[in-house]
Amino acid sequence: MSGGVPPLETSLLVAGPPEKVWDVLKDQRRMRRWSPETWRQFFYPRRLSHNQVSLNLNKRKAFVWPTVSRYVDVVRPQRLAFQVYGPAARWSYRLDPEDGGTRLTLRRDLAGGRRSLVSRLVATLALGGIESHDEELLAGMDRTLAAISAEVDAHVAH
Repeated sequence: MSGGVPPLETSLLVAGPPEKVWDVLKDQRRMRRWSPETWRQFFYPRRLSHNQVSLNLNKRKAFVWPTVSRYVDVVRPQRLAFQVYGPAARWSYRLDPEDGGTRLTLRRDLAGGRRSLVSRLVATLALGGIESHDEELLAGMDRTLAAISAEVDAHVAH
């Protein structure tokens, strides 16, 4: 993949076993609270499953844009991944047991390691440029994992 766009990846050690982390993560309707870029989502069917489709409205400042996703890997309590059409990106969560908790990893891979025309246009015209948007995405990924961890902490405490 010489010259390709490397994946974006971040992880966090969450204080709870993978099953507890999964119980929080599987409710993808919470993404609008976890992710700074996700504004609204609509799912069909409503229950998380392989091939579930979501219509997503993403927002940055005053700019709103739609994406369509399909869940392509749903394996309790180890993996959750969805393919986002348009930007041709696969977003995945991996849950690995570690030190009595869970190493929760969030990753974005671009199809073929290349940015789609849609991504380049949207990022250039509305998001301040694609490189700065990737930096913003990575910071948002860290915020998303921290928010998931906080919800797991709240559930483990109860």
